[in-house]
Amino acid sequence: MKTNNIQVPTDSHWLADLAFLVDITELLNILNLQLQGRDQMITQMYDHVKAFKQKFQLLSRHLSKGNLAHFPSLREVGLMEEDTPKYLNILNNLEVEFDHRFEDFRGNTTAFELFAQPFSVNVDAVSEELQMELLELQSDSDLHSRFRELSLQDFYRSIPAHRYGKIRKHAQVMLSLFGSTYVCEQAFSLMNLNKSKLRNALSDSHLHDILTLSVSQLEPDIERLLKTKNRLHVSH
Repeated sequence: MKTNNIQVPTDSHWLADLAFLVDITELLNILNLQLQGRDQMITQMYDHVKAFKQKFQLLSRHLSKGNLAHFPSLREVGLMEEDTPKYLNILNNLEVEFDHRFEDFRGNTTAFELFAQPFSVNVDAVSEELQMELLELQSDSDLHSRFRELSLQDFYRSIPAHRYGKIRKHAQVMLSLFGSTYVCEQAFSLMNLNKSKLRNALSDSHLHDILTLSVSQLEPDIERLLKTKNRLHVSH
């Protein structure tokens, strides 16, 4: 069929395949956006990954029953019963690939839980060298109150190092893990933006400073810096 000299596909199976792809791609785009950005801890990213897998499993259950509540595009064009096994197979293969790509996350589930939920994690599940400190921590009502009120970073800064040195060390490891390459990609994009043909006088030192500023969250105190410099004398 042609409309205004534009050929419009009419094959029902092809249209259903395209609609299914649109719905799945939209779901993947949501996860991609959730895993981007600064100041995300590895445990927060793992939460997004777990939620995404559960969404896939929900989609499979619904699709097997002909429920298109979470397939808006496919619902619009209509699902043919003979296509259901094909789409279920695609979802299953995607879930297997997803598990493979994030298997490192799955292997550190207990470490993530200890960091994110130290007062509810099962003591028997954590490393033996942390168990005694963890029992002390879980019995500390003052720290439990702080945990509910503070961010994770501030909470772990607040616990006494002489009493919970091993748990603090574990927290430092979790906070230092990179969950994505977003910051690196953003930094190099900024460098490429600055290193244009019109700015060929930039030295390697300048580019190093640009990269440092782009990944740092520190704000320079310009007024204090100016006060430490000698007054500028303009020649006449």
